[in-house]
Amino acid sequence: MLSNLVKQHQSRQQARKELQDKRKRDAIVAATALSHVLVDHLNAGVAQAYVNQKKLDTETRILQANAAQFSKQTMQWLKLVEDFNTALKEIGDVENWAKSIETDMRTISSALEYAYSKTLAII
Repeated sequence: MLSNLVKQHQSRQQARKELQDKRKRDAIVAATALSHVLVDHLNAGVAQAYVNQKKLDTETRILQANAAQFSKQTMQWLKLVEDFNTALKEIGDVENWAKSIETDMRTISSALEYAYSKTLAII
């Protein structure tokens, strides 16, 4: 009878140990699965941040190229306006020169007319 009790006790202990080992393996599998899910979730966020950073880098390069092109075009426009302004000043100078020549020619014409009229009056 005592040996029966010992055998039953040993068999129940063996069953409990097997059940505890099974639960331990199940817990390890569940913890591993949870770790994988958490890491995958974090990796997805990191991957999205990396993709966004690459897009920002590309957009930044495009923006820099556009800004450089705009700066170059602006400098060309400024030179064109400056050249136009110089041409306008030269036109103004030519106009003043023409007015000065016209005034001189009128003075000479008046002097010649006066001299001619005095010459006719003498004759």
